[in-house]
Amino acid sequence: MKTLSGKRIVILLCCLLMIASGAACGPGEKPAARPLKIGWSAWTGWYPMAIAQERKLFEKHGVNVQPVFYRNYMEVLADLGSGKTDGCFTGLYEALKANITDLKVVLITDYSDGAEGLVVTRDIRSPKDLKGKRVGIQGALSGSEFLVVTFLRRHNLQPGDITFVNVSPDAVLEEMPHRIHGGYTWDPYLAQARAKGHRLLFTTADMMGMVVDVVAFHGAVAKTRGGDIRRFISAWFEAQRYWEEHPDEAADIIARVTGVKKEEITREGCRFFSLRDNLEAFRPGGDHRSIYHTARKQVEFFIGIGDSNRYPDINRILTPEFLPSP
Repeated sequence: MKTLSGKRIVILLCCLLMIASGAACGPGEKPAARPLKIGWSAWTGWYPMAIAQERKLFEKHGVNVQPVFYRNYMEVLADLGSGKTDGCFTGLYEALKANITDLKVVLITDYSDGAEGLVVTRDIRSPKDLKGKRVGIQGALSGSEFLVVTFLRRHNLQPGDITFVNVSPDAVLEEMPHRIHGGYTWDPYLAQARAKGHRLLFTTADMMGMVVDVVAFHGAVAKTRGGDIRRFISAWFEAQRYWEEHPDEAADIIARVTGVKKEEITREGCRFFSLRDNLEAFRPGGDHRSIYHTARKQVEFFIGIGDSNRYPDINRILTPEFLPSP
């Protein structure tokens, strides 16, 4: 009787493993794709991510997604850039400035309409009182720099008139007043600041359409898993609708996933983007209704103040092709 050679044993084992994997999937099913790892953090416009996760909407739409929740927003883009995640929720400004090779912005989630802004100690009563003060922003990468400097210039102040300190939005209240006199933050921290008696010097309601939030993926992921990105976006829009139609149940879910208190969860101050809104915004235009216009303004800002000498290719980054058909 002949014995099996080592090579034949290896082939036989591989065949058995392939048969076992197919059997585990069930008749007619394919093995599940590697999950899309998508980073996100606590922000009103991104809370539907918790709903999609808990209500298994990704599974319903046929896409394998692994949400990665970050307590510190400033880590989200860093992990995307290093390849730890496939995609993330981020501000458009940060995405454009991040210098991540072949980044694709595929979805607009919202723009801030009052749910974020500059909180200051009560002794600061007007913009001129900021002179000589220390103000927390999310580092030089962030859109908070864009907003705060724009606000200063509107009131004849320059960035050099204050001292910027690198403070993440979730830490602003902890750092006031011993380290900073004010800081840029958003809900739920903005609501907490009001409750503590801090003064609100401006909000994004004063700067219509300037703070746009998006979902971005690595270009290689977009190229090889376009169908999964489309299914992810479809699940996202269903989660948005669920929150609108079932606000109390949605708030329970969001609180459970994020740890934010239910009473601090609100849709106010955030302008959510539907599929129709996305299709309209992803058209070239000359005002804030077009994401191309907003992107150009943001790039001109960080180039103009010398924070970067690299002009990103907006037309390659903004990628509406993955939006589902209306």
